[in-house]
Amino acid sequence: MYHLLPIWLIFLSCLLLPGSGVQVHQPPELRATLGASVLLNCTFSTALRASKLAVTWVWTGPGGSGETQVYPPLSQVTQQHGRLALDSRSFRDWQDASLHLANLTQHDAGLYRCLIWTSANSSHAGNGTHLSIFGEGPGTPVCGTPKPWGTVEWGMEEGQEEED
Repeated sequence: MYHLLPIWLIFLSCLLLPGSGVQVHQPPELRATLGASVLLNCTFSTALRASKLAVTWVWTGPGGSGETQVYPPLSQVTQQHGRLALDSRSFRDWQDASLHLANLTQHDAGLYRCLIWTSANSSHAGNGTHLSIFGEGPGTPVCGTPKPWGTVEWGMEEGQEEED
């Protein structure tokens, strides 16, 4: 019995330590169309209460140009004018920290990582989702033709015969 005590204590300490037992899941890649909306999936599993957790999303541009926190927004500049949204109810009730990104641009392409925070200095990250954007932006016409106005009627003058 006493020889099982150290194993039991290790198991118990893993359950009680802050930040332990959190697994974060993200799909490896996602393809989307320019101008569309996309849901960057992030689910997590833990025995900890969601009220004790927080989520952060970070983005690394193509070529690995350094991480930028995109959610929660650090300022109005990173907020992207309401293009980003996370459903707090899904986070709390279903352990879902998925991020909705609307009106995609080519600049949105890159690696998105979801981090679940269990304390101020302890987080667990997913492997990241690489977002690829396809398509072209709205085209600008080279020239335009105005809509026709009025009605055009064709007729024959008096005494004129129809030619075959």
